[in-house]
Amino acid sequence: MVDVFIDSFGARWQGPPPPRYRAAVLSINLTNQLLNPPDDPALDDVVAKQTGQDAGVRDYVLNTPGAAHIIADAVHELTALLATANSRPVQLLVNCWYGRHRAPAIADAIGRRMQAVGARVQVTHHHINRPPVPRKHPRKDCPFCAIVHTGAEATIIREWSDTIAIVPRSGGCVPGHLLVIPRGHVDDFTVDPVVSATTQHRAAELAADIGGQWNYLTSCGPDATQTVMHLHGHLVPRTAGDGLALPWTHPTREQEPAR
Repeated sequence: MVDVFIDSFGARWQGPPPPRYRAAVLSINLTNQLLNPPDDPALDDVVAKQTGQDAGVRDYVLNTPGAAHIIADAVHELTALLATANSRPVQLLVNCWYGRHRAPAIADAIGRRMQAVGARVQVTHHHINRPPVPRKHPRKDCPFCAIVHTGAEATIIREWSDTIAIVPRSGGCVPGHLLVIPRGHVDDFTVDPVVSATTQHRAAELAADIGGQWNYLTSCGPDATQTVMHLHGHLVPRTAGDGLALPWTHPTREQEPAR
């Protein structure tokens, strides 16, 4: 018999785990609470190898301001709910964004506290073994990070909380060519699809506001024409007869290399 089911998961991957049979459900969303270990440059070598069950990350999360309060409130609520549940189990859902660091550390801590007051507890971590997502904090060698974080020269067209739009330093391939760039460092659109989708969403907003017809292009790797290894989308206005060819246009027969 289990009194309390505690499930940690990453909201970025999928919806919450299905409710346990006849369990009363509580939830804690840590996505915008507590410091996220991968966002701390000092933890670069730790977060890639450790999860919220390893001492380095666990202690970091549990010592973050606000963590103790979250744990104490959860224990109080679970204890009160158990007392009125008429022998039904209780399920606690704990999520952060990736389900690898914050949620497992907090879920385990709550589980230990509940066991200490005599509850029978089962803790399950649904996404703790997902591959870590590379860091998003600024890189010193990245020209786009320099624009976003240190005020390097750029013509900024629009700013959002998560993204900026700038004019390419070269001026672009046509007047009105813009780059839409996430504030956090992500190498390319394959690294974090959520950031990629947000960047495209902002590009779509901007294009709709400006009006007209557009190409939105992004690349992954030098062979795919990526020259700056920080995700960016090219927002290119198009007009009839502008002469622009998409990057994957096949060469004409005269341009084909000799075989």
